Amino acid sequence: MSEDKNKQQQEDYLSQIANRTEKLSDDLKDIKENLFSNVVPNLEYLNVDIDMLPLGIFYKRGTQIKIRAAKVSEIQNYSVVDDKNMVDVTEKMNQLLSSCIKFVFPDGSAGSYKDIKDGDRMFLIFMIRELTFQKGPSIAKDVACEHCGFEFKIPFRATHGPEQKRSLISHDMPKKLEKFFNRELRCFEFDINGVKWKIAPPTIGIQETFFENIKSKVQNGKTPNVSFLKIIPYTLFDKSKISDDKIKEKEDEFKKMDMYSFQFLNQAVEKMIFGLKGLEMVCKECGKEVHTDMTFPNGASSLFVLPDIFDDFIEK
Repeated sequence: MSEDKNKQQQEDYLSQIANRTEKLSDDLKDIKENLFSNVVPNLEYLNVDIDMLPLGIFYKRGTQIKIRAAKVSEIQNYSVVDDKNMVDVTEKMNQLLSSCIKFVFPDGSAGSYKDIKDGDRMFLIFMIRELTFQKGPSIAKDVACEHCGFEFKIPFRATHGPEQKRSLISHDMPKKLEKFFNRELRCFEFDINGVKWKIAPPTIGIQETFFENIKSKVQNGKTPNVSFLKIIPYTLFDKSKISDDKIKEKEDEFKKMDMYSFQFLNQAVEKMIFGLKGLEMVCKECGKEVHTDMTFPNGASSLFVLPDIFDDFIEK
């Protein structure tokens, strides 16, 4: 009788553990679902398909770009962006990229957000937003179909989701430039008066460096060479930084450039319009494509805002 009683006690104890484990599993599941409905706490990096990027064709084969969801502290830093100041908007986006991105060169060495093409900044910001708010509401823009007048919203989406398709569209490769593109070097090659020029869209790092150089000159009462600043970053497409001395050296070389070379490079750079073009969605009323520009309904600061969160709370 004693053995039966002991056996029963053991079975009861094991049953209690099983129930507690099952309850804990359910609790964890609820917590996980609740978290994922707002800000994703998972800091695991996910590989980005380079071909998805607006400027994906300009990265060398084997390049890896990885992103993760933004943390609350990073969203807090971004939330104070000044919508009326494009410099501040760009800087805040760069700060977010610096935290949420890993860049790996084909040889396995580590880069940084500065090695990202300048024209891919916005697209990657949207990808990070979608990863951060996986079940949260999308930012959307009110449009009217140019074909039938039907009014609806186009969400800003960089990737295909279970309920929403990708809506961000990029500029296509200009036909006049296509034949000059070197797929191995990932740049355009031009032979001008016996000199081979290699040019392509610059990186975030190069644009940051040149901006700081401009700011320094203005603060010291000097007038920046605008045409130099327009063209030369495209000749440094494979770099993410350059010293002030090298910039000075490049500027001296630029001033000695012959007229034909300058005119040609100036026009070539003007044709290099890459990056995000706007939004696109099929009208549910007439079935035709509707397009609109990339302006944000409530400014860039709204990118990482969950709208109506206060109203939703008080209505519960």
